Amino acid sequence: MRPVAVDILSGFLGSGKTTLLSHLLQGPLAGERVAVVMNEIGDIAVDARVVTGMEFVEDVVELNSGCICCTIDDYRFDLGVQELVERVDPNLILIECTGLADPAPVRARVQQAGLANDAVITVVDAANFDVHLQASSVNKRQIEAADFLVVSKTDLVSDREAAAVERRLGRINRRALRLRADRGKPENDLILGTSAARMRALSGAPAPLKAAEGPVGHLHEDRIGAFVIREERALDVGRFERFLEDLPRSVYRAKGFARVADNEWSCLFSFTCGRYELNWIKLGEAAGPTQAVFIGRDVEKSRARIERRLERCLAD
Repeated sequence: MRPVAVDILSGFLGSGKTTLLSHLLQGPLAGERVAVVMNEIGDIAVDARVVTGMEFVEDVVELNSGCICCTIDDYRFDLGVQELVERVDPNLILIECTGLADPAPVRARVQQAGLANDAVITVVDAANFDVHLQASSVNKRQIEAADFLVVSKTDLVSDREAAAVERRLGRINRRALRLRADRGKPENDLILGTSAARMRALSGAPAPLKAAEGPVGHLHEDRIGAFVIREERALDVGRFERFLEDLPRSVYRAKGFARVADNEWSCLFSFTCGRYELNWIKLGEAAGPTQAVFIGRDVEKSRARIERRLERCLAD
């Protein structure tokens, strides 16, 4: 099964996950082949009806009568996802967990199924932050597992209250990038990358990455930029892993293919807010060059340092 990109959408009950999902599907993901997996505790997947009617969503799978992190075993999950990938051939799978699910076991199942875990996105209700933390310990685990923390319902609180929530989130999860969402619309689309190239980079398609430089689209207002590095020579995988571990904090995302010495398989890598993942795929031809895109705030300032460090990853 090819390593399709998977984003896991988490957040406590009523935090605004489906509202965010609807915005993403109608906005930055419009025109992409997207399969949506929705999990609800009840017998009827009410939320699934919100997105089923959207013509650009390829498929919606409903997992009812249980929490995905507790009731779906590895075997059933693997078979279900494999059937979904073969039938739909999506560029992206979005899994919206029930509000009572711990995303960490879900991420483990995604990896065991041979899929590429792009990011865990946790929605946090700014208006009911304390209530949700006290209601269940799973809310804190949702925050701890996140790569991106989307602070929702900021229109219902003052800027001071929203800032206080963000500071507390930073103490719980220092690694995650925090973004505000006004009525379900986040400040920018960084949580899903910046273009359709993010899909190709994670789906295993051999199409070359575009070497677009500098700010990408409207993200220039947030000083979010991107650049691409291409390297023909093979890399040492151990050194490359250390390279990913030491990327500057200004890099929010990095992804692409790495050409590894003495290996005909390509290393498909994904880096998100300090967490990285390696997957191995065979493209049906000799391993191509290393192609990597780096996305972040004022990231161009770190380009020379990143290039020097990648140079040190070259195999002897």
